[in-house]
Formats: sequence, C-alpha cells, structure tokens
Amino acid sequence: MVRRAAALAALALLVVAGLARAQDVVLEASVDRPTIYENESFTYIVRVEGALSGEPDASPLERQFDVLSRASSSRVQIVNGRASQVAEWTYQLMPKGTGEFTLPPLRVGNRMTNPVTVEVLPAPVAGDAPADIFMEVSTETTQVYVQSQVVYTLKLFVGVTTGRATLTPPEIAGGEAIVERLGEDRQYQTARGGRDFIVRERRYAIFPQEPGTLTVGPVTFEAMVIPNRGFSRVQRFRSGTVELEVLPAVPPPASIGDATWLPATALTLSERWSDAGAPLAVGVPHTRTVVVEADGLLETQLPELPIGSTEGIRQYPDQPELDREVTERGLRARRTERFAVIAQQSGRLELPPVELPWFNVTEGRWEVARLEPRVLEVEPAAAEPAPAAAPEPAAAPAPPVVVERPGIWPWVSAALAAGWLVTLLLWWRSSRALRGGREPAAAGAREGGHGGRRAVLKRLRAACAANDADAARRALLEWGEIRFPEADPRSLGALAALLPPAAGREVLDLEAHIYGAARRPWDGRGLAAILKELDAAERPGRARKSDSLAPLYR
Repeated sequence: MVRRAAALAALALLVVAGLARAQDVVLEASVDRPTIYENESFTYIVRVEGALSGEPDASPLERQFDVLSRASSSRVQIVNGRASQVAEWTYQLMPKGTGEFTLPPLRVGNRMTNPVTVEVLPAPVAGDAPADIFMEVSTETTQVYVQSQVVYTLKLFVGVTTGRATLTPPEIAGGEAIVERLGEDRQYQTARGGRDFIVRERRYAIFPQEPGTLTVGPVTFEAMVIPNRGFSRVQRFRSGTVELEVLPAVPPPASIGDATWLPATALTLSERWSDAGAPLAVGVPHTRTVVVEADGLLETQLPELPIGSTEGIRQYPDQPELDREVTERGLRARRTERFAVIAQQSGRLELPPVELPWFNVTEGRWEVARLEPRVLEVEPAAAEPAPAAAPEPAAAPAPPVVVERPGIWPWVSAALAAGWLVTLLLWWRSSRALRGGREPAAAGAREGGHGGRRAVLKRLRAACAANDADAARRALLEWGEIRFPEADPRSLGALAALLPPAAGREVLDLEAHIYGAARRPWDGRGLAAILKELDAAERPGRARKSDSLAPLYR
C-alpha cells in the first residue's frame, strides 16, 4: 500500500510538472469595483495562471493607498478538461485622497501586471449620526423596457458585531419580474458620520416581464446583534424601495417585422471553424461554431440562430450550449451553436449571411447583428492512392534504424485517460440515481388536483381554440411551473429553452406575438398541434441557493 501511494504521488508530481512546462502564463490585475468613496476600502487582486515564480512587490501601491491587509492562495483548477496552476494575491487598500488613481504595474518574477484605474469620490455628506445597522438601495436607472435588465444594488452597513445573519432577496410588487443574483457579495470598510462600518454590497439583475410600474424592495436583514454593552438580541431591518417605470416592447421596423424582442445593451455574432485555413474537400466534415453574446439578457432569451441553406453544402446542427457570466454591467448571455458542414460538390460555394435583429436599449433603436457571407473553396474528393513503384536496388546496405523509447509520458497520458473514464462512469451512475429519486415527487406535482397538469392543459387547449394569446401565455407559465418545479421558468423564453425544439419554437412564436411586432390576431392551431409533445416533455430545472450570510465583526 505504501509503495502504491508513493507511486501515485510521484505520478501526480510528474503530471503537474508536465502541465507547468506546457502551460501559457497569464498575469492579470483587477479590482472588485472601479468607483469608490473616500474612506472606503477596496480589493485589489493579482492573479497568475501558469508557472511563474516570485511574488508581487506591492511597495509601489503604498504611495497612494494604505495597505490594510494582504493574503495569498494557490490551487490547481480544471476547466473543460484542461488543468492549470493558479496563484492569487489579494490586498485590501484604502485611498489616501480623492480623484482618479492608476494602480501601477507590479513585478511578478519576470513579468509585469497591467495598470488598473480607480476613481475615488468625496465621502457623502453626513447628516445625523447613523444607526448601528442600516441599508441603502439603488438602481442604475428608473426607466426600463419590458424583459430588459436593470441592476439593483444593496449596501448593508454594519457597525456592531452580529451573528446568525440572513438577508432576503428584494421583494417585487406591481408585476412579474425575474430576479437573478450577480456573483458573490463584495465586502469593504467605510466611514459615515465619524464611525467605521463594514459594508456588504450585493447586486441583482432584475428583468421586468410586464409594462407598468414595478416596485422593487424592501430587502430584510435579520441578525443577532451583539452590542459593546447590554444584552444581545435579534433585530430585523428593512430597506427602502425603488419604483421602476417599465416601458412596453417597441415594434420592429417593417424590414424585420418578424423579429424576436431582444432588449440588450450590446449584442454580437462571431464564428470560428475547425482546421481554420485548411481547404474543404467533398464529403469531409468541418465544424462551424457560431456564437451570439448579449449584455443585459438571460441566456434563455437568446433565440435559435437563423442559419440559411446553400446548394451543395449541408449543415447538421448540434445541441446548442447556453451560458452566462457576471460582469460589472450585469449579466452577459451566450449561445453557442455548432454545425457539421459537409460539402456535396466541389468548386466555389458561398454560405449566406447570418443576421439577428435586436433592440438597443441604450440608444432606443432596433439594430441587426450580422455575419457576412463566407466563400468556401471546395476541392474534389481525394482519389484512390496509386500503386507504389518498385524500389530500385540499393547501392549500399542501409544504416541500422535506431528506435527511440517513448519514455514515461505515454504512460502518464494513459493513466490520466483512465482516471477521466472512471470519473465519467461514476458521474453517470450518480446522475441516474439522482434522477430516479426525483421522479416520484415530480410526478405527484404534475398530477395534483385542480391546479395540476391535466387542468392546466385543458385551459391551454381552450386558449388555443379561442386564439387567446394572453390566456395561452398564463396557462403555459402555470404548466411550466408544474412540469419544471426546480427550474421555475417565469417567462416564455425561459420555458422554451426547457422544451424540445419543435415545442420551443411554438412558445417563442407566441412570445414574439405578445412582445414583438404590432398586435394582430393570433392563430393557436400551431401550439395546439404540439400539446402532446409538451405533455411528454421532461427536464429538471436548477435548484435555488440559500441567501444566508456569514457573521460580520466576528
């Protein structure tokens, strides 16, 4: 057993050493937020991905900032099957004045970090002495389009020791809205009214689903308050509210009258090809990857990309990948679609352009993201190889052939591949067991009472027969809540992403009718014809996470 453990440890060291030699080095500096107030601390992070010896020299920072604390960490992370060595150094900084400052590049080994700019604003004018605990809420704007994003920011100021703290999401009143938390909380120090506070900042992306007035908040904070003097007690604090004016969808121009309503701050299309630069040959598949990225949208709002057809070329789509990331401006949604492209004939062939209309909420106008047409030079299929000519007699005996031994790395690669296969098998077995355990509960929810699946489908059929789009939308969302209780789809776009392609297209057509172009009579026959497929659809959603807080001032 001891020999086996030693062998495994040696193998792990060899793998890490091989990764370190092959891995590119990425060095990056960043801050947790670019705008701060005087007497507020902020976090400065230096991150190295790859093998780079040495530590940052933080002395240049001390000219403009007080270094309150510093910490470091290192780990090996695996992303998309690729292992990488990561080291981070974290600094809590307090500015020495107001204005715009540039954190200078720091040296790490033989590399330099990038400069980072922060703006320090004057401290807010203090009125009466603040309470021990209070909250401030704000939004970037008070006017927003339906189904577009508004970022809601909560700042919790705590000046005493607390324990067993919880913080609720913002309440929503006046209409429906999807609320998504943006990343982890930010924590820093500040001064108000001559007192020091620890601030916990939390952000949410809110997507109103109906035009009108939407009230966001309050948020409730509850904690065991432990004062310097007196008895500890549980206290509850509530924030103020913010009212939003939700504008209706803007109909698209006549040239794109069937466009899906996509209200975003930015939207781009990009593509890449496997074996980029290599010529295509008849019958040889190549992979075309098309990516749409949008700022200020949920990934479930991004529609299927309109890929046109070309005579002589066939494109076979794969299952699309939906993803999101949190940025300083909120959510960035991403939809990745891959196609196996196979040429059927040789010559000069042209793929048509790819166009996706969207509404720019910043400029208040419709725009079209576009991939230009692509010309492909296709070669004929490779011919059968000609028989090899007989070799001429050698004038002299050939020198001996020296065969090099492959060394240890093929064995290391084989061991890693075997480990991945075992991990994949265990994951597949556990996911099957997990799905099996959830089925009975889900089935019970679908068959339950007057509000169960059958009653909702009956109302949905009636709405389709009456061509009542609004009633069909309400019934679909109620059905989605029963069918996908963990995903809890609150919009037609979110529901469409959980359904098979044919059913999803009908749901998106209904959404486009309600929120897109000018209202006209809706034909419910298409949705009615697909109800059997809706009734058979099965796909679990995602579980919600708790909003409990770690104690402050421990």
